[in-house]
Amino acid sequence: MLRILFSRLGDPHIGSPNAYSFNVPSVRAPRRHHRGARQQQDRPQSFTRAGGMCPHCEGRGTVSDIDLGQLYDDAKSISEGAFTIPGWKSDSWWTVRLYADSGFLDPDKPIRDFSEQEMRDFLYREPTKVKVGGTNLTYEGLVPKIQKSFLAKDREAMQPHIREFVDRAVTFTACPECAGTRLSEAARSSRIDGVNIADACAMQITDLAAWVSGLDEPSVTPLLAALRHTLDSFVEIGLGYLSLDRPSGTLSGVRRSASR
Repeated sequence: MLRILFSRLGDPHIGSPNAYSFNVPSVRAPRRHHRGARQQQDRPQSFTRAGGMCPHCEGRGTVSDIDLGQLYDDAKSISEGAFTIPGWKSDSWWTVRLYADSGFLDPDKPIRDFSEQEMRDFLYREPTKVKVGGTNLTYEGLVPKIQKSFLAKDREAMQPHIREFVDRAVTFTACPECAGTRLSEAARSSRIDGVNIADACAMQITDLAAWVSGLDEPSVTPLLAALRHTLDSFVEIGLGYLSLDRPSGTLSGVRRSASR
C-alpha cells in the first residue's frame, strides 16, 4: 500500500508501484511489435520497466567482503587439499577435478606461487565452459562461486557449521550506494511532504501511522483509510515499536510474543 501511495503522490513521479520496490530491477530491452497479417512487417520498439532495486547491491542493502584466507591455505596446492571451505574435500569433483583439469592453473603449485593470471582465473574468472574427463562443465572463479553457493542463501536457514563459516569468512557492510535502504536513487528521490519511502519504512509503526493520518489527499482517500487501519492494527496488538524495514529473520521472537 505504501508503494501504491508513493506512485500516486510521490514528487517527482517516477513510475508504478514497482518503481518503489527493492526486489524489482529496472529493465530496458528491445522487442518487436507485429503490425498485422497483411503487412508482414515488424516495428522495433523498446520495453522499459522502472524498478526500485538498488543496482549496486541488487536490493540486498549490504555488500560483502570475503576474507580469502578463510577459503584456502595458500601454502598448499589444490591437489594437496588447499581448500578450507566446508564440504570441499580435496578428493571431491568440484574442488580438485574441475579446478585441476580446467587448464587455467597448475593444481600442483602452491596457491601463493600462482602467477597473476592464474590468481585472476582462480578467484574471479567469469563462467567458462570447459571439458573435464570428457564432460562439458562450467568453470567459475572461487569468489563468485562462494557468493552463489553461500551468500545467496538466507543465513538463518543455513546449517550451523555453514553459518559459522560464513560469519568467519564474510564481512557484510551497508551498501554505499543506497545506505542500506535497498532502493535505487530514483526511488529515494521521490517524496511526499519531504518523506521518501525508505524514510517511511524506517519509522516505528506508531510514527508511520501518525504520518499517514496527517496526509489529506482526496484522490487516494480509500487507500489512506486502508493503510491507516492496517497500521493501527499493528499498534493495537502491541507491535507499534517495529518498523517495516526490519529484517524478517529477526521477527520470530516477535511473532511468539504477539501470539501470547
